[in-house]
Amino acid sequence: MDRELDPPIVAIGASAGGVQALQTFFDLLPNDTDAAFVVIVHLDPHARSELANILAARTPMPVIQVEDQARLERNHVYVIAPNRRLKIADGIIDALPFEEPRSIRAPIDLFFRSLAEEHGSEFAVILTGAGADGALGVRAIKEAGGIVLVQDPDEAEYASMPRNAIATDMADFVLPVRELPRRLADLIASRDRLSSHLDEAGDEDLVGRILSHVRGRTGHDFSQYKRATILRRIGRRAQVARRETFADYYNYLRENPEEAQALFSDFLISVTTFFRDPSAFEVLAERVIPHLFDGKEVADKIRVWVPGCATGEEAYTIGILLLEEAARRDLSPEIQVFGSDLDEQALRIAREGRYPSTVEGDLSEERLRRFFQREGDHYRVRRDLRDAVLFASHSLLRDPPFSHLDMISCRNLLIYLDRQLQQQVCNTFHYALNAGGFLFLGSSESADCPGLFRPVDREARIYRALAGAGARPMVLPALLGPHKPEMKSTIIRTPPAGHVSDAAVHRQMLEKIAPPSMLVDESHHAIHLSENAGRFLKPSGGPVSTAATDLVREEFRFDLRAALHRAFGRNEPTLSMPILADLDGQPHRVYLQVKPVVRGTERTRHALVLFIEGEAIDKTQEVVLDTLDGRPTIDEAIRRLQEELQLAQNRLRLTSEESDTATEELRAANEELQSMNEEYRSTAEELETSKEELQSINEELQTVNNELKLKLESISRANSDLQNLMAATDIATLFLDPSLRIKRFTPRLTEIFNVTSNDEGRPITDFTHRLQYKRLSNDARAVLETLRPVEHEVKGRNDGWYLVRMRPYRTIEDKIDGVVVTFVDISERRHAEEAAKESGQRLEQEMRLVELSRSPIFVWDFDDGVMQWNRGSEELYGYSREEALGRRKEELLKTGVPGSSFDKLRRTLSQKGRWSGELNHTTKDGRVLTVESQIELVPFGERRLVLESTRDITDRKRWERRGQLLLNELSHRVKNTLAVVQSLARQTLRTTRSSEDFVERFEGRLAALASAHKLLVDSEWSGAELNELARRQLDAYAASDRRRLQIEGEPVTLPPDLATPFGLVLHELATNAAKYGAFSTGNGQIKLSWKLGNNGRSLGVIWQERGGPPVEPPSEQGFGGVLIEKSLPGSTVHRDFQPDGVVCTIDIELPEIRPDGGEK
Repeated sequence: MDRELDPPIVAIGASAGGVQALQTFFDLLPNDTDAAFVVIVHLDPHARSELANILAARTPMPVIQVEDQARLERNHVYVIAPNRRLKIADGIIDALPFEEPRSIRAPIDLFFRSLAEEHGSEFAVILTGAGADGALGVRAIKEAGGIVLVQDPDEAEYASMPRNAIATDMADFVLPVRELPRRLADLIASRDRLSSHLDEAGDEDLVGRILSHVRGRTGHDFSQYKRATILRRIGRRAQVARRETFADYYNYLRENPEEAQALFSDFLISVTTFFRDPSAFEVLAERVIPHLFDGKEVADKIRVWVPGCATGEEAYTIGILLLEEAARRDLSPEIQVFGSDLDEQALRIAREGRYPSTVEGDLSEERLRRFFQREGDHYRVRRDLRDAVLFASHSLLRDPPFSHLDMISCRNLLIYLDRQLQQQVCNTFHYALNAGGFLFLGSSESADCPGLFRPVDREARIYRALAGAGARPMVLPALLGPHKPEMKSTIIRTPPAGHVSDAAVHRQMLEKIAPPSMLVDESHHAIHLSENAGRFLKPSGGPVSTAATDLVREEFRFDLRAALHRAFGRNEPTLSMPILADLDGQPHRVYLQVKPVVRGTERTRHALVLFIEGEAIDKTQEVVLDTLDGRPTIDEAIRRLQEELQLAQNRLRLTSEESDTATEELRAANEELQSMNEEYRSTAEELETSKEELQSINEELQTVNNELKLKLESISRANSDLQNLMAATDIATLFLDPSLRIKRFTPRLTEIFNVTSNDEGRPITDFTHRLQYKRLSNDARAVLETLRPVEHEVKGRNDGWYLVRMRPYRTIEDKIDGVVVTFVDISERRHAEEAAKESGQRLEQEMRLVELSRSPIFVWDFDDGVMQWNRGSEELYGYSREEALGRRKEELLKTGVPGSSFDKLRRTLSQKGRWSGELNHTTKDGRVLTVESQIELVPFGERRLVLESTRDITDRKRWERRGQLLLNELSHRVKNTLAVVQSLARQTLRTTRSSEDFVERFEGRLAALASAHKLLVDSEWSGAELNELARRQLDAYAASDRRRLQIEGEPVTLPPDLATPFGLVLHELATNAAKYGAFSTGNGQIKLSWKLGNNGRSLGVIWQERGGPPVEPPSEQGFGGVLIEKSLPGSTVHRDFQPDGVVCTIDIELPEIRPDGGEK
């Protein structure tokens, strides 16, 4: 299916209170959005839903309840059916049975996910409802480039669903339900307009400027992400910002500093769920997870990294598999799963470990019970799983990777990067993995990197790092040049070129005067160095690290590590003992001073490390220094450390004893608490299950209640309509109960029965009426007994007539609760029928006279078919009476009006009442007759009957046409013949030397012409048979010996225009042969042959002489030669004067000829 032709799709999710919200939504929705709307609500699986009928009353668009399958069409509404979930593929919605128990069904999430996977950037709307259904679905819609609109929870009847959708940070618009339709219509229109301007996105410079602006604002570079993804994300933000072109959006981006962060967040959107692609995780659990434990001791660690973890579901999924495998083993190593992402908001959700209840559809009951704890509409990760997973803000493309890893799970992240960046990431992964470590990718990704990985399971996208293969990356992402974000301010001031602020000068001068320093964060990583700190640094070999203790010289590391622990652990400054270090080839005493620092209002802590350089030491005085200065200092330090160590050991021993005692007490208390906890958990789970079922039933009852409320309103309106109908109807109607007591009647009944409004409840037999109908009560009882309607025409007083109909009174529940009697006044109809009966009798007499006539006479209804068809019509047209009656006359006889049309004939007949003239009628066997017709319109009551008599004049018209044709043909032929004779005489006279020669030649040619002409006359000018024509011209020359002339060829009839000149050509060839050629000697022979070609469109003729005197070409061409070569139109003539005789070849183009000679 061509996706460009698909309509925009709007998926609307609602639950409790949703009926009223949906009514308001469709009341205000414009009718020309050209979108398809799919409504998903929580319905009682065992009750009939009226939602489709309710919405149909609120919108002119067709509303369809999807029971099986439906193709989406523009400006249509599709509503979910009870006990069904919806899935979409190729623009077709399927209604499928639920696979989940009723208590954990999430139809909104299921459809939203299906829509995102199949159609990408569409629209999702969340309205009022209880629970969290839709919270996961809106993430999928947003990731696919779609737009999410949510009803303001402050006005929603039930705010849970809107609040949970908003909590995902995926809502683009949060509005009152009355504002959602117009905003949605604007978004649909803007998407169409934006699509028409996509060529502007082809401007690489414009896209580059947008990405550069985001890089400057956020510090992250997306220039090497796949272009299609970038364009989709930019287009989505442009649509939300209501900008119709990418250029407009770029201007909006520059004018609104906060928009860069919004676009950055859109770039980072990724959808992740628990056990996404279950089959792949099943392979992972069977073929990879056990290998991670093999060979590991209890003191070892299993390290797994999940880059791009988003909100943490994938990281927790890996943790679940690892913990499940650990539970199957007696002893297991420590499990560490690292989840990293750039999105701080997503990481906040991951660290909280709290997810909507709709995750029930992704996790088994056993895993939910073991690894999660129910909290209202959410599930929270339990402590053992949470402790196994660590989350950190980390850039896969910029920061150094985690190292010494056993497995990396990076699913559906590489698909957003271009090929070069994918290769770099694969190199990074190989660097971070231990030899033989595993790499787990998404279903559309690959790590087919020669020398780095080998596939373990291609379908599941599992790879293994090759040991010692490939070189470690020479440049890690941390060294690719991070971009510092601009200050986020609504006012951007740019200092004049060349001007440096006083504060900057002051800061630079302080750095030059102050001791060298290094700023360290709480993780002991160096984040800033002063200009002159380089002399005190000496990084270790191997992987690049930003850890402060790895950057400084080796002799400083022990003291620096201790000082940093003291600064961050106790918040105390520290000054180290003098440390002897070789600086610039000269030994120096160096002191490390570490001070805790808090930066402004930030909560994160830092430490400032100062390198205080003492005086240089002469190498020749090194021994003296050790004796006089250094040794006492060292001995004092050792003594102090030994005392502190002894005190620490004493405190540790006492603490250990107290800990043992407390441990025993805690163990006993813990066992008791564990027992109580198990009982509590069991009770809580039972209560939670009951609560879920009650909540689900409550939502369904709320929907049913809203539907019933609307139904009651509809019934009230129907009752009002019925009251007005009873008062306004002109038909007397009587409602009787099963005892034949009056329940209700219309005002017109008082004209027939002597009743008043106070008589309701009295038996109908108590009242008199104005009808000759004594069986009224008996017939009413019969209707109640047989349940069959009764109908009578009854005469009333004053010559009136009534049609009395009695039917059972059925309630909505199809119960019989009396009789309904109607009295329809049919007086006018009865009088008309009597008049029609009299007219019919007269017409029958006239029809009988018509029937006996042998002339074709028939009657047809002006507005209908044939009504009468007499014997003469049957004889002339071949249709029997049964075949003709009821069929429209113009269709039966295919009536044609020469020079006019049947519609004009009908108009004339309608205006003047009569018509006469010639018509063309077609008989049953297909013959077309010309008839003289006399037609007269005869009004008959309300009908218009037409009497038509005809006379066949076909033969007369044919002979008239034939006579005229013969006269025209004779005139034409005489003129042509005279012209040919005149031309022959003129040309013959011009080429002869004497009158005797002229007479001889002219008579011969005239005889040839006459012979051909006679053949044409015999065939009535249809043509001349070639063989007969040749015989008549040539037989006389071979009368004494038939062997001298040979004529052969298939039957061919020459048309009249060729027969005459061909006869002249044969005559000229024969007379030349008699004078100079084969017929001039006793032994000469002539062969004339011909053959048709080109499917009868060409004729080839060969004249061949043998046995005559030697032949030489004539010195000059006479009139005979001209006749031979020029007289045949459309032909090619070639004469070859061979020594043995003349050979003449004639090729003639013919009209298409049948084998019998007739033209097609």
